[in-house]
Amino acid sequence: MYYDNVTFDTSNVFESINNFIKEYEEQTENIGIGIPGLCNDTMINYTCNLPLSDIDVTDYIKTRLPIYISNDANCAAIAEYEFVDRKMFSNYILVTVGTGIGSGIILNGNLYTGSTGSAGEIGHMTIEKDGLECNCGRKGCFEKYASVSALLKMTELDNLKEVFYLSGKNPNIQKVLDVYIENLAEGLANVVNMYDPEMLVIGGSLAKFEENFMYILKSKIINKLYNKYTYDFNIKSANLKNDAGIIGASILNRYL
Repeated sequence: MYYDNVTFDTSNVFESINNFIKEYEEQTENIGIGIPGLCNDTMINYTCNLPLSDIDVTDYIKTRLPIYISNDANCAAIAEYEFVDRKMFSNYILVTVGTGIGSGIILNGNLYTGSTGSAGEIGHMTIEKDGLECNCGRKGCFEKYASVSALLKMTELDNLKEVFYLSGKNPNIQKVLDVYIENLAEGLANVVNMYDPEMLVIGGSLAKFEENFMYILKSKIINKLYNKYTYDFNIKSANLKNDAGIIGASILNRYL
């Protein structure tokens, strides 16, 4: 993570990756990498919450194997779609809610990445004009109000387990949580209105606490939908939880 004065040592990260590759290269056909930001081909173009930009990973990763790279939410989406829901849906969106907010979009069974590979950056759509300043340089971004990081900052607590436990005991924490879920519903309703998916999946660290929020979140989203009259809205948490991004990176070659 990269917050405030926290630093990120790029050289150490790539050294660890190279050591891992060296150990398993003979048993591997390709390498898949998930990045929390914008990427194209083998380039990491920009990451909002990590100090990574204009990096060609082939300059740092030493291997004879082909390298595939995509946004980490894309990786999570294709893993959940491929191994859990492919037989049931063809239009499908997974939203990762954690440090930031991202999404992977499956349209007609294919990963949709847009014309430059940057589709799905829903965390940076504005939900409050001239609102809180985001690391991306804009104001009022969705992830500043509805990411896990935002919730922890709002409650001044250390983790989600603590938030949901105390919400039942502390009315002030509950009030903050109510505002947070409203913010989350606002952004997710925008996504559903735009893409009309058959299934919306919640991934990231929030997903493991689905019993604490999913019912009320679904009802709030439905109330905000443009097509609330004929649309059978479906939402669930990711089956693969936080492993989805890793699993999806391993099969990127099937979707890129």
